[in-house]
Amino acid sequence: MRAIHVFLILSVLFERGLGQDCQWDVSLCDLGDPRDPKSTCTFDSPLTTLSGGIEVQSFSTKVQAILDTLIDQPVDTHQGTIRYYGFPYYLRVDLLCDTKEESMRTMQEALYTGLTPKIVLTFQEPINPRRLKPQRLQIVLNTAPLLDTVPCDSDLCQLGWYAPMPIINGSVVYRIKVMSNGQGQNVPPNNFAVNVNGFVRTLGRSKPEISFGLKMPVLEDMLSLDTPSRPLWATVGRAPVLILPGIPGFKAVLMTATDFQHTSVIEVGIESCWAGSLNCPQAEFSSMILEAISTESTLFIRQNQLLHRFVGNYSLLPLRVPPSASWEQVLRSVCVSGLVPVFTPFRGREYFYILGGGWQKGTLYRAEVYDGYVTYTELVDSTGRTACEFLNDPSCKVIWAAQDSMQNLTDMVLVQRVSKRNRPAYALLILKNNFNFGDTFPEFVPKGSGLSFTAVDTMQENTSVALVLSGMTFNPITSSLYMWGNALLCSLDWGQSYLFFTGFPLDQMIKYFTLSYQRDFAFVTKTEELWWGQEGVGKVMRMNPSLGWQAFSSLQAMKGHKSYSMNYTLLTIFYDSDKQLKEVVYAVDSDGKGSVIKRRLPVPDILSFNLFSTAPLEVHHLDSFSAFSFPLTCPFFLEHLEDLPNPEIYNRIQSYVAGPPLVTAFSGLHTAASLATYQGLLNHLLKLHSDYIMDIGDPVHNPIWRWWKDQVVYKDYYFYMASNAVASSGFNVEMGSYQRSYLSSERFLPDTIYLDRGQTFSFSVYLACGMAEHLAVEDEAIDLNDINFIWISAEVSNDDYIRARVTRKEFFNTGAIVYQVTVMDRGMFPGQALAGERLQYVSLLLKVGNSEMQCYQDTESGMALTGQHSVPVYIGCPPGNRLAFDISTTLEQCTRLNKRYFNCPEPDPIMPCFFFDDMFYPFFLIQDMVSGKSEPFLGSYTFKIVGGGPFSKDNIRLFSPEEVLMSNSLNFSSSRTMVWMFADETQSLNVTKEGFVVLHGTTNRIKWLCQRYSPCGDLPAQSLQAPDYFFIIEISNKGVDLSTYCDYALRFTLHVHGFPLDPHRGLFYMLMTFATFSAILFSFIVYNCCGPSIKRLAQLTYMAAQQWNKADTDSDISLRDSEHSVLRQLE
Repeated sequence: MRAIHVFLILSVLFERGLGQDCQWDVSLCDLGDPRDPKSTCTFDSPLTTLSGGIEVQSFSTKVQAILDTLIDQPVDTHQGTIRYYGFPYYLRVDLLCDTKEESMRTMQEALYTGLTPKIVLTFQEPINPRRLKPQRLQIVLNTAPLLDTVPCDSDLCQLGWYAPMPIINGSVVYRIKVMSNGQGQNVPPNNFAVNVNGFVRTLGRSKPEISFGLKMPVLEDMLSLDTPSRPLWATVGRAPVLILPGIPGFKAVLMTATDFQHTSVIEVGIESCWAGSLNCPQAEFSSMILEAISTESTLFIRQNQLLHRFVGNYSLLPLRVPPSASWEQVLRSVCVSGLVPVFTPFRGREYFYILGGGWQKGTLYRAEVYDGYVTYTELVDSTGRTACEFLNDPSCKVIWAAQDSMQNLTDMVLVQRVSKRNRPAYALLILKNNFNFGDTFPEFVPKGSGLSFTAVDTMQENTSVALVLSGMTFNPITSSLYMWGNALLCSLDWGQSYLFFTGFPLDQMIKYFTLSYQRDFAFVTKTEELWWGQEGVGKVMRMNPSLGWQAFSSLQAMKGHKSYSMNYTLLTIFYDSDKQLKEVVYAVDSDGKGSVIKRRLPVPDILSFNLFSTAPLEVHHLDSFSAFSFPLTCPFFLEHLEDLPNPEIYNRIQSYVAGPPLVTAFSGLHTAASLATYQGLLNHLLKLHSDYIMDIGDPVHNPIWRWWKDQVVYKDYYFYMASNAVASSGFNVEMGSYQRSYLSSERFLPDTIYLDRGQTFSFSVYLACGMAEHLAVEDEAIDLNDINFIWISAEVSNDDYIRARVTRKEFFNTGAIVYQVTVMDRGMFPGQALAGERLQYVSLLLKVGNSEMQCYQDTESGMALTGQHSVPVYIGCPPGNRLAFDISTTLEQCTRLNKRYFNCPEPDPIMPCFFFDDMFYPFFLIQDMVSGKSEPFLGSYTFKIVGGGPFSKDNIRLFSPEEVLMSNSLNFSSSRTMVWMFADETQSLNVTKEGFVVLHGTTNRIKWLCQRYSPCGDLPAQSLQAPDYFFIIEISNKGVDLSTYCDYALRFTLHVHGFPLDPHRGLFYMLMTFATFSAILFSFIVYNCCGPSIKRLAQLTYMAAQQWNKADTDSDISLRDSEHSVLRQLE
């Protein structure tokens, strides 16, 4: 029963207090030099970026100077092994109320009562995770209060809460949720998007500027209340910067890096030129940017018939092309008549379509964006024919296209022709190597009624209005294809049959269409009407204008939301990261000042208001009071989920918790130094997380356990120093503030379910179908036997991959039903894949019969539609699982079974050695990075040596495929190239066709061979120590272990020492040694036997030589004397 529902509406008007009047707000802020106590951020001007997004992508080194001073804190800064960095920005959190004075007063009261906001920051993984493995990462940040450096005449003035804004390599999209810590007043949580803006540059010392255009300061000069709405095209959830085209009369776009929380008007820096010609005619020249598409790193715009591209400067992404300096025209030889977006990426790539025009009418091109590099391919069949050439119709033209990315890319092309009756006719072509026809479209719009679909066939009754189609959208999760124009059709079998949505008037034309990818959709007509629908429900509902919208907007205006009392015009609609429908409007206040505002579109509230505004009212006069009620529209009274498992096991979100240091000041206010310490420690925490993706498993399954393991024993000492104000820094770094959070106690239905082979997910749905008699205002209580007419159906979008089982239990005494729901994998995923890659999308829908758009329930976050639950299910290898080498167990078992252990002469604590002559007993772990569990790997795998090098890690090289085969395959065992051999002769060998031995479980014995012609054979000795070798070992279960969808590919380095010499080289060394010793022995014998005689002979020889020299000298002197005497005689 929905009695007295109007009281809920009236209560909104009387709900006053902090929780309802104020809301959390987030902005980026740069505090400058942490050694300067003055803050550059204030409540009046907290924003320090040009666009509201992250514009600096480099890390700061300023925090190191602060951390070096923490001599009495558990921070390792003196060993030189740790370098601390800071992030470029902080997040400032404020409470925004009706006025500035009320906001400041409320924030002061919050500080007094213990209210502190918490930030849940989610890192969006990139489209192509090369720098970052596929993972879902989340961190909870506790904020720190800091005073604004503004003039103040009291002890406590303007303040804000701060937390570091972390960035990581590979991620440019960040989602932020601000919530209360549970103390003080209750402030509802609020969600934000703070993304990296790679389209802002700083030249020299000049101020930052937009790289692809000029920011316009005056909004009113370009936008007006007559500005029409237009679609927002971007890669869903992955594009950090969104641009909205279509500003009449200007070559300008609206740009945002915060999902329109902050919006700028940018005049695009391209040349406006006339591109019309006989081959590419254009009816009217316009400088307006007609269409725009945003991808992860690149922007595309169309002006007239020209397509332009601009690549952003994203150093966090592994781009293959440099950033653009100016707009670049692409596809110069193509007359571009339109762009068609593809909203979801496929295997690391983004796509969109380009429609040809003029003399190229009927051609279609597909653009593929891969790490910024774009390739363009014309879509033709195997014989080279385009879609219109395949139809062989001169009146044919391509009007739209869609992409099915379930497993392999499939292109769906919507073409228009002229029928024999001179009316437009449409055909759907599916391109799989060749073009194939879809089902035939009706010539006229079908008739329909009620909430159910109308099947489109040759037998149904049609109206007299000709069918007009203008676009289509494909949802790869539910395999639903939507075709829209003056009617809305859908196909669940790739165009083999069509279903018609009822409720849409024949005189309207859909202008653009958007999906939430969780079974909701919305669209806007050419008359700016907003409509909404659900997948699986055959009727669409008008949201605006409607009685429900009128009631909702009036209530918002009465509550003080100024945008609902101003004149405004719709700019666009979109679904945010939480799958909430948002509208972007241009509003003008009474002073004529315009602003771009993002507003929430609460579909349940509007639909419930609309339902009860049109439902008949019934008044009941009872003994003590009178009441009124509405007729029952929902088959149940209450619904909630039970028996839910830990959500982290299935949504695969890894979570961390971080907090600021504990300040010793009585006020609890922080300083720039304590916040800088917070930055440096948070940065180091994320570095430890990325470094934990190691090949060798830690004995403690926690990425940060090594951080504090040597300081934990001094934890009480540090706290004593800080609490007694003895710490020189004035704050205490709490080791417990930085930790890995595993399974939480909170239970809820995950936003995404990941299932491995054979895995199941179970929960229960509780439905209360009746109520106690004293709560009823009808003349009679509800008959509890009504539960016989209530049922739940489970629908899956593709039953090839999952199976849903629903078991019903009835409780007649309480008028309740409990459905046990079990979702099971069917083991049909093709092959194996790395963790988080090549996942297969399937959608699960639970629906209570006759509850479509009829059941509403008040929750903590507001009104909610009940009776339906939709969850995307990903089949494949879940992210967060990995295979690691269990070095601890391997060392233990090798020592126990070999009864000895010889380590290297120079031990390495990270990479222990293994002795060549000992048996090697490898053990491996399956580590769940989400739940923190580690289990021995008991599956089958191949063990291959794929690289290595002798004596040093510097000599390691990867082997060629031929060397890998020769070194590991039994097919080449006769060539004496084997490196190792499976040593357990009691077991029969399981060998792949390539000859690789398949190992299994934990009972494997490996003997090192290193035969003569293997890479590790015939190692020379470089010293007195035996040779050693560094092996690169590859472990893979791909193709040999069918118990999982995961391809556990692992490579690690193993150090083996004590190699014996090769027999030939040993014989050579032995002969050389024997010859050397023989020569020395012979010389010794000769010396001892003939030594005295030789010594006497040497002495005699020496004496004879001395006498000879003396005699020669005497004769020479006598000769000179005779010469002198002769000369005197002659004189």
